[in-house]
Amino acid sequence: MKAVKSFMKGLGGKALIVALIVFAGFGVRQKLERTYEDNQARTEDGEVNVYEDGSRVGRDLDYAENVPEDNKILQEFKKLYPQAKVLVACEEDLTNDGCSDLVVIFNQPEEEADHEHDASTQLVDGGHIRLVVMVDSGDGENYVGSDPIPAPVENQRIKFQDIDQKDEIEFILQGQKGSNVGYGIFRVVDGSPVNLFGEGMEDC
Repeated sequence: MKAVKSFMKGLGGKALIVALIVFAGFGVRQKLERTYEDNQARTEDGEVNVYEDGSRVGRDLDYAENVPEDNKILQEFKKLYPQAKVLVACEEDLTNDGCSDLVVIFNQPEEEADHEHDASTQLVDGGHIRLVVMVDSGDGENYVGSDPIPAPVENQRIKFQDIDQKDEIEFILQGQKGSNVGYGIFRVVDGSPVNLFGEGMEDC
């Protein structure tokens, strides 16, 4: 037992712990990548729809639907950002507390923005595209908005999925800017969306 304790306190033990952490992190990343690829494969197999006017062909994709304009959480968001143009607003219990939360992607007018991310984003119609999560305080009545973070400027889509099958529900954000396409897998941690894994988001 003393030998084991001595080993764990020494350089070899520390190296073993670091190796285990790196291995575990690699495993989580591989699982997230496999889950995302599986979802993409299932999505691409969706039914093809020809619209009545014959001008569009699309697929029946498994993305979250926008909430209606009178959604109570969306109304709370609009109190915080009265001049914002809402692009996407999707509801889900992200924190696993039995109360719905809201992911909002919006165009925030330049004069209202905090300018923290301006250097890495472009102006779109006089504003910056941002993402905020309105997190329920636990009573189903009061909501706290996270700090705005950059979001893709075009074709934003959200899909909710409990990737690790426990605790919080993650959401996958997809979007593009011109020909650049990217995605990120987010989880709400301490009231803020955290990007667990993504690809190409910085170009969107």
